[in-house]
Amino acid sequence: MSSPNGTDSRVRYSFCARTTSLHAAPVSVRAGRRPVPPPVPPEVGPDPRAKGAVLEFTRPTVELGKGVAIDFCSGVRIAVPSGITVRVRVVDLDGGAVLEESVCPGGRTYSSRRKYFIRARVEVFDVATGAMIGRHDYDCTDRDVAIVIPDGGLGDNLAWLPLAEEFRSKHNCKLTCICGEWLIRLVGEHYPDIKFVAHGSVPVLSSYACYYLAIFGEDRMDWRPSEHQRWGMQGSVAMILGLEPGPRKMRLRLDSPRPFPEPFVAISTMATNPCKYWNFPDGWNEIVIRLRACGYRVLDIDRDHDLYFTDRHVAIPREAEDFTGFIPIAKRIDMLRHADFFIGLPSGLSWLAWNCNIPVVLISGFTMEGSEFPTPYRVTNYKTCHGCWNDSRLFFDPAAPCWCPRHLGTRRELECTRSITPDMVWNAICRIPAFVEHNKGRMMK
Repeated sequence: MSSPNGTDSRVRYSFCARTTSLHAAPVSVRAGRRPVPPPVPPEVGPDPRAKGAVLEFTRPTVELGKGVAIDFCSGVRIAVPSGITVRVRVVDLDGGAVLEESVCPGGRTYSSRRKYFIRARVEVFDVATGAMIGRHDYDCTDRDVAIVIPDGGLGDNLAWLPLAEEFRSKHNCKLTCICGEWLIRLVGEHYPDIKFVAHGSVPVLSSYACYYLAIFGEDRMDWRPSEHQRWGMQGSVAMILGLEPGPRKMRLRLDSPRPFPEPFVAISTMATNPCKYWNFPDGWNEIVIRLRACGYRVLDIDRDHDLYFTDRHVAIPREAEDFTGFIPIAKRIDMLRHADFFIGLPSGLSWLAWNCNIPVVLISGFTMEGSEFPTPYRVTNYKTCHGCWNDSRLFFDPAAPCWCPRHLGTRRELECTRSITPDMVWNAICRIPAFVEHNKGRMMK
């Protein structure tokens, strides 16, 4: 059991401490100064300045006897009244193993070490007499459950909300989802069986269980059942909820009219860390020129036209049409769904394009296949250093101005994407059926 939380009628948990993510907030630095990013309106998307969630829980909801009560709001949470010492045993109902056992003095509220979903049996004994006070088997059917999705990452939220809905459906529970206001505005109506609560409030919850979805840092390894480096963005969080790994898509409105008649391709060249960029010199402009020669308009739909990191400035390709800016995310979706295909990085707009059901060319060096969504048009150079995000000895640091844990400061820095050539990207594009059909039609004219 973890450190005591006290015996107040309400217990506050702050889910703001370090988490890591493939889509963390940007680190913008120029001339030694850290400019404050402007606020992002909810209709535009997640705000990179988001702090996280602060929740308050009432006293545990399941009474076992002698004033002892439990719930599953921070692992197994047990309130022990003054004047009694108890022994708590947590048993895995699926495997039969005893997962945790400890003695808890009175006057405290304790939490177990493991914070992810476990179909557990909780047994509580009076230490003085050895008698069992009570036993409870996990069953959230028709009970209140809370799931927290940290704000600040577009791809994270697109990957994880479908998992929350699957958990609700599988267990037939009453689900409250604490997430960003932008996500509620975007898809709340498509999930009528979920009660949404926006970050920024401090909800007081009387929940049977609560789960936190994230790619956790090294200091919170007990909040996940297995290495996220192995299972990727969606699979690792599925396991936190006791679900099978596998791709799931968001429910989006995809019935908008075509924005203009010309064939077009959407691209996203910006990301929140240089390790996510395609760092081949002028590679983007070469691809855009080739696509324009094939009769395509090429639209850069990034939110930011420029980003500044410690020693580098990054801007969108000069050859692409500039569709950057604080454009509502629903408008991004309306445009994406009509694109012949999308070219992007391991970042949120690639997840959005995949959810819009169009082909996605994903250029990545620091992640391995399976880290994001499935696409047959992934471009990685496996002949150079690659896949550091999937190395279980390493944990991505979103605060690093440039995360290159193996070669930072050497001539091999970021070689994973510097070694991806335009021809490698072009070869992936040439396998897309829509591209093949487009060029066949042009040749027949």
